[in-house]
Amino acid sequence: MMQVLSFAFQRAVLALGVFLLAAGAAQAAYKAPPKPEMPEKGDYWLGEEVYKEICFSCHGLKGDGKGPNWKASYPRPQVFTSPLMKRMTDEYVFAVVKYGKMNVLKEKMNGFKLKLSRPTAMPSFGEVLEDAQIRKLIAWERGFTTGKQPNDPEMKEIFEAACIQCHGKTGLGNGERPVGSQDPNKPFVSEIQPPPMNYHLKEQMERFDDKFLFWLIKVGRIDVSEQVNYNYMQAYGHVLKDEEIWGVVRYVREAFINGKPRTKK
Repeated sequence: MMQVLSFAFQRAVLALGVFLLAAGAAQAAYKAPPKPEMPEKGDYWLGEEVYKEICFSCHGLKGDGKGPNWKASYPRPQVFTSPLMKRMTDEYVFAVVKYGKMNVLKEKMNGFKLKLSRPTAMPSFGEVLEDAQIRKLIAWERGFTTGKQPNDPEMKEIFEAACIQCHGKTGLGNGERPVGSQDPNKPFVSEIQPPPMNYHLKEQMERFDDKFLFWLIKVGRIDVSEQVNYNYMQAYGHVLKDEEIWGVVRYVREAFINGKPRTKK
């Protein structure tokens, strides 16, 4: 059993090492970003108008990710009322709406650069973890959400070797890479975008079924959409002007993330 654990541990460490080497140079001198601020160019009322015309169909009028078309998307649409959104920067949300999520993760944004963070896609572990191990790891990670963690020393070892750097020791999404030099015990803006999943957030974990999580871990975030054909946020830059997108960002930030919707007089 110890040989199996050691082998799994070494393979997970190898996968993590490759991932960190690829991102290490860009992160080496990185400083903690400030908390996201409302973009001055974002007009709340324009954003509300655009949101209720276009965005609500997936994300819902209440920002709960359950609009009229929410069941047609796999994984389910983002939940804007989730605490995870507080770790996202406004410029990342703007870029995702304008260029589409895959182009942001691949940094194909026509010269647009995120100033406060760096796009970081979930890496693939299919070359170092067997399919059976991936399925067991999913069950172990869902244990954070349900509070019923399987007693699985192998999965605990793999998680600690390959996952805690981003997702944190207890699955709160507060590993060393997203936290950086910030206080992990306080609300922080993730230094990598999108923020690593907090497995304790039920409303977020319910967006993903086990089949999606299996392919996500096996082939990574980009290939799970481009090769396995799962959905992702499409680009709207050809439909919306920048000022309209910034308006949506401001509306989402105020009305859903901060929970302070305005009332017209």
